[in-house]
Amino acid sequence: MKKLLTICLISFSLASFAQDLQDAKRCEGSEPSYINRMPGFYISDCKNSDYNDIEFIYYVSGKANKISKGGKHYNISYRKNEVESRKFSSAQINQNYYNAIVKVKGTALDDRKTTFSAGINGKEVYIQVHTAANSTDSKSYSIEVLEVDVMQQDIVVNMQEAIDRDGKAALYGILFDIGKSDIKPESAEALKQITDYLNANPAVKIYIVGHTDNTGTFTSNITLSKARAESIKSFLVSTARISDARLAADGVGPLCPVSTNATDEGRKLNRRVEIVKQ
Repeated sequence: MKKLLTICLISFSLASFAQDLQDAKRCEGSEPSYINRMPGFYISDCKNSDYNDIEFIYYVSGKANKISKGGKHYNISYRKNEVESRKFSSAQINQNYYNAIVKVKGTALDDRKTTFSAGINGKEVYIQVHTAANSTDSKSYSIEVLEVDVMQQDIVVNMQEAIDRDGKAALYGILFDIGKSDIKPESAEALKQITDYLNANPAVKIYIVGHTDNTGTFTSNITLSKARAESIKSFLVSTARISDARLAADGVGPLCPVSTNATDEGRKLNRRVEIVKQ
């Protein structure tokens, strides 16, 4: 699959070696290995992350649809070389990516051929191309690529130690889809930490407090954070067999950030669940 996708884009026209030399230095090696760019373009910017929750919005027959997934995220901006004389329309750029995706048995999700899905190298991959609408000579365009994956849990909490010291513990391993309160299966380890702590401390009662970043409206974030806390409480009662009388669930939305909401990294830290000793 990897070979097919790369060949299809290169067959349109080979990019020059001089083009690659103009890539923004910090973006060297930022492209997915299985897909290249349009000829005559260089990378002007990139905002990649090993894991991010991404929402793709696309239109079918005028109706908005969306896909919310998490995984390795590529966000790459391209600009045309000043010495490149060829003119590439926005439709031509979209069609070129479409042809490449179809070659690997992928599909376009929208009418304008800007959003695609495919199985590549054993992974579920989504690609969205952003061009200036109806341009006959695009000077720039960008792509987003998401390789769906489970987030590696890097933050490990010793709940007993954290609660004894601070009266609370922040958990980042309880995962939800964007805008939803259903607990994802990969949250099992973090939920086990709560269960183990409560079983080891049978007299302790806790508050389960949901937190969000500031993306979206205040009201929706408050509602969502409460719903997520309630989902965790329901799990602890129904599955972990913790007494309902020991648990209280609530949410404060974006009211108690632990970092800035101006960056992806800061928003990631603000999206959390806290276990607070009553």
